[in-house]
This record gives sequence, structure tokens and C-alpha cells, in this order.
Amino acid sequence: MNEHGSFSMDLIDQTLIIKPVGAWNLETAVRWGDEFKSYVTIIQDKAWACLVDLSKFDLATPDVWEHINDVNQWSNLRNQKYEVVVCNLRIQEKLMENSHKSLWNVETKFFESFDEACLWLKAVGYIDYQVD
Repeated sequence: MNEHGSFSMDLIDQTLIIKPVGAWNLETAVRWGDEFKSYVTIIQDKAWACLVDLSKFDLATPDVWEHINDVNQWSNLRNQKYEVVVCNLRIQEKLMENSHKSLWNVETKFFESFDEACLWLKAVGYIDYQVD
């Protein structure tokens, strides 16, 4: 089956920035999980943060959330300290809250804008971001 939806991922110091786009199916989630794990193996020797920008994300099929939960459990054991989520739809926030139940070692924060999320991460020492 072909992938539906896409994503970008960038690593800045000890912060992994993920920007999902569109509606995901399982094939997209599996590729994301593989790339995510590749990045995490680079930074897992020290505490790290993840910034997830859902502003262009259109949700996903139920099997995607199962896969994301598995990746969260894996990541929880690899020194993740913060998960910062940008979302402006309540359903996105609710779905992310459910998936973060497996992140028991991780502090999660929700913000309505990317700038707010970056400023908070900067305040806790994770990303040096300049607001335009």
C-alpha cells in the first residue's frame, strides 16, 4: 500500500523537531518510526526533547496510533525528557494525551503556536530559537 501523508524531521542539538503533514496511514507511521529511532540513537546519550508541530496534520487511522504508542514506549526508555506539542484542534490534543500515557518519564506541554513551544524549550535549555 502507498503512504498517505508525510512528515519532516530535523535535529537541532538535543531537540528533535517533527512536522507531520496530512492524514497518515500505517505505512507513513512505520517510516516515521524508523527515522525517529535513527535520530534518537544519535542523541540518547544525554537528555533530549521532542517538538511535534501538528499544525498541518489531519489525523490518522487507528493502527497509526498503536504504532506511535509503541514508538513512544521505546523512546521513553532512551533518555527523553520533554515532549512539546503544537496543536490548535482539541481532538489532536486529546489523541496526543492518550498516546503520551506511555511517556511516563517525559514532561509533556501543549502550545498553540510553534513560537510559544520554542520559547518554552529555550527557557528549559533545549533550543536557542529566535522569534521573528
